[in-house]
Amino acid sequence: MTTECQKMKRSKKSKTATKRKMSEMISEMAVGFLGVGDSMGERQNRLNAACTAWNMACGSLEARQRQLEQYREGYLRFNPATSPSELAKIVKDIETLIERKLKLFPADRRQIVDARVVMVGKEYRIEVASATL
Repeated sequence: MTTECQKMKRSKKSKTATKRKMSEMISEMAVGFLGVGDSMGERQNRLNAACTAWNMACGSLEARQRQLEQYREGYLRFNPATSPSELAKIVKDIETLIERKLKLFPADRRQIVDARVVMVGKEYRIEVASATL
């Protein structure tokens, strides 16, 4: 193998080695948000919301605003008994998560394609799959 090929291989490895795990980044971004909830279902719903916020944060400001409005409408469609004040709090949570993602990881544009809360003994762990678009 030539020295040039070795350099390219090393360079490629170092770039992938420095990328943090998405599960760690989501946990950091959504600290205080993910831990709320007594059941596996509640924690999964919060993880889904955090992942939605992450994906929204990867788009332009215009796309984020459009997606946030779609999120609001979709939430209300599937949860019609939600009061206006509850809906405002839910949307505020998403906006806060988006802001945290942009502050902590502004350059990371990977999209989350799947995320799960998994029980390991008596502890919860999250698993996240992402794709680079």
